[in-house]
Amino acid sequence: MRVITSADELSLGWLSAVLNEPVVDFVARTESSNWSSQVPLTVTLASGEQKSLRLKLCLGETFGPSEVAFYTQDYRTLPDPPLVRCYDAQFDPAVGYHLLLDDLSETHHNRRDAPPTLEYGLAVAEALGRLHRHHTGAQPIPDNATWERYFAEIRPGVVPLEQATGRAFAERFGAHEAALRARWSHPVGMSLLHGDLNSTNILTPKAAESPVYFLDRQPFDWSLTYGVAAYDLAYFLILWWPEDARAAHEDAVLRRWFDTFAQPDYSWELAQSDWKLSVEQCLHVPLEWCSKPETVETMRWLWSFQLARVTAAQSWS
Repeated sequence: MRVITSADELSLGWLSAVLNEPVVDFVARTESSNWSSQVPLTVTLASGEQKSLRLKLCLGETFGPSEVAFYTQDYRTLPDPPLVRCYDAQFDPAVGYHLLLDDLSETHHNRRDAPPTLEYGLAVAEALGRLHRHHTGAQPIPDNATWERYFAEIRPGVVPLEQATGRAFAERFGAHEAALRARWSHPVGMSLLHGDLNSTNILTPKAAESPVYFLDRQPFDWSLTYGVAAYDLAYFLILWWPEDARAAHEDAVLRRWFDTFAQPDYSWELAQSDWKLSVEQCLHVPLEWCSKPETVETMRWLWSFQLARVTAAQSWS
């Protein structure tokens, strides 16, 4: 099937085919977001039942097929994965992709404005542990080309970050790069990564802290898509939680993730070592913002508080 590129291309026949039941009416409207267009749909079935759906259109060459695989391939055999139900997903490298998903906006919300709690942190840790366990050892360790592409994106931010903050980062960045490269030579504790579990990419019920659903796995061509699994949890906890909540619950959240990941050759001591390495890797997020002249100042509001949170987590002076 082809990629849908606008709401104008929707039809009763197409919806009936992808839902596998007759559709007699639908109402659609288009919303814009940072990297895609969203088309909320109210679909009426021949039975009279109505479904709330959401068509996501991500056109162009910015992102590859990762999000299509996220919903249709990577966790297909995992029972009850923490993903929104997907009815159809198509990718064309010359066009982009679409996803047709359940629309949970009436009953769920993202976590942007919701204060994090221990219950929520444990739910995310357990869901991530399940995803990571499902793909541990599923791919070769990152090769040299992958490392170089990744660090070539991050490294140019070191000097601008030093200039913007008056702090020295070059020596520490170099030491951490060497430590990451050394760690990547050992496959234990590695898995497929989400890579961007910020608070807007996680849904919970409006009246509860669980279950959680993960959204928007959209890596750039330089992103690490397979690596030290603990990094997904560090990205979620270090960059997006207030420092007091993170400090109060960090140990419990990490332990829940480790217990769920449950790899026989992956010790708690190695998990703690990976955690320290992954927390410091969170510095790469403000570094990446500073790697481009146009975002050093325009995104200072974001990278400055992320830097402060990484600093607090590592007790830097």
